[in-house]
Amino acid sequence: MRLARIETLRRTLGAQIQQFPAEDISDRVHGRFELLPTEPARRRLARRLAPLALRLARPALHTALPKLPFRHDLVTLGERFGSDASLAYLYAQVGALRAVLVPGCYLGSGDVQSWLRRGVPRLEGIDVYSLQKRWEELVPTLARHYRAQVRFRQASVEALPFDDGTFDLISSAAVLEHVRNLSAMVDETARVLVPGGWAHHDFGPLYYTWGGDHCIAAHGDDAGYDHLLLDEPDYQARISDQARYNRGSDPNLPFWARRDQFSFADPETYLDELARRFELRHVVVKISTEALRFRRRHPDRWRRLLAAGVRESTLLVKSLAVIGQKRR
Repeated sequence: MRLARIETLRRTLGAQIQQFPAEDISDRVHGRFELLPTEPARRRLARRLAPLALRLARPALHTALPKLPFRHDLVTLGERFGSDASLAYLYAQVGALRAVLVPGCYLGSGDVQSWLRRGVPRLEGIDVYSLQKRWEELVPTLARHYRAQVRFRQASVEALPFDDGTFDLISSAAVLEHVRNLSAMVDETARVLVPGGWAHHDFGPLYYTWGGDHCIAAHGDDAGYDHLLLDEPDYQARISDQARYNRGSDPNLPFWARRDQFSFADPETYLDELARRFELRHVVVKISTEALRFRRRHPDRWRRLLAAGVRESTLLVKSLAVIGQKRR
């Protein structure tokens, strides 16, 4: 098993402030920018239905799942309604926002345009890899269409290039699972928020769940925990098998695993870190349906993981959607 190696990576990498190359990778990115001026009606409907749907499902889920040993408000199977319920809570809490920071801005969709559609006058986006060439094309389009001040730059949430108290809200999606130094991230995001400001982080898959390294499941559903179960040489051979990934839908799947670009943290660690500087107002837990299926199909392998000291909840939790408020 790789568990000792994973813990070593968590301790050593998590104690550093990571530096990223300044090279512009625009020409290697195949995604495209799309202006999204109107939120789909089905998304608005899902956000209205999500809190009630998850509350109604709570008794059945609590019966079927192990007790979660950490604070949470709602639980969902897979992604269904999880992010919508989190955003429904957030939208009900925040008033007028003067400035929003979006870590993981990438090519300006998702979180970026959801806040611009809500009339935010200033939005700053950061990404750990530079896409400057692409940003010079798309940022003026966003600024012009939404009549807002928009700027993207290369930066990390571990060392933010902004003054204290700059933002009312920080909103990220699929970012925190890749942040190595969680303590620095929490301190920096709290620093740049105004007192009483909000942090919204929707992230996963977490490392210890099924497919937590973002690529091992390309070797088959039954391989979904091999990033934990294999020894280190066998695991490295798997993620180095580029021919395998070339035959799939995304040849770049092993990008993060080859760089050890993960927090290597369990759900409790994320929540404990965030709670140092934020009041945790709302936590949605998303359970991996693939993990439940693996547990049913491979009880021997599941018992091996439990015997090695990994909590069942850690193996099952796919993602978290957390809303915190900076203490005044």
